[in-house]
Amino acid sequence: MSLSKYIIAVFAVAGLVLGNVGVAFSHEGEDHSKEKMQDNKLSAQGKRVVKLLENYAAAVQSGKLSEIEKYVVTGDGFSSLEGAFEDLGWASYRKHLASELPLFNDISYELTNIRPYVKGKMAYAITDYALNATMKDSKSEGEQRRLDIKGKATIILVRLNKEWKIRHVHTARAKGEKPGLEKNHH
Repeated sequence: MSLSKYIIAVFAVAGLVLGNVGVAFSHEGEDHSKEKMQDNKLSAQGKRVVKLLENYAAAVQSGKLSEIEKYVVTGDGFSSLEGAFEDLGWASYRKHLASELPLFNDISYELTNIRPYVKGKMAYAITDYALNATMKDSKSEGEQRRLDIKGKATIILVRLNKEWKIRHVHTARAKGEKPGLEKNHH
């Protein structure tokens, strides 16, 4: 990596971290209680973030990459952490999804209890997620297994051209789930 690219990367990471610190200190009066977030307590931007995340979940459930792309930063600024596995850049995550989505049948993907926190052009949301599907076994022809995963997610968003886009997704599976399902086959 050239020195100029390294310097740009350092400033980009510092900007993301410092920007998120600002978001963390500005919750628009919203707290982290376990009570479900009430729609009437959300700001207009908070409601837009919730709507975008609900639409993103519907796009994932559709299995169509062209639909999913509508809701994310599609360049190198996108990142995803699933457990300990990371995808850096939309191209990497798109490849990841392109290899997994065709294996799923009867997919249900939901983001619930979405708690958005907005400050200026950045936001994050803490949410519950659930993925339920029948998955074709890539190692044996015709065999399928049931996939029922639930957990928590933190999603970071940025506002670009007056639209919210997902920049980073970090999911953590709930305790008690079967080990070994985190393997990425791409």
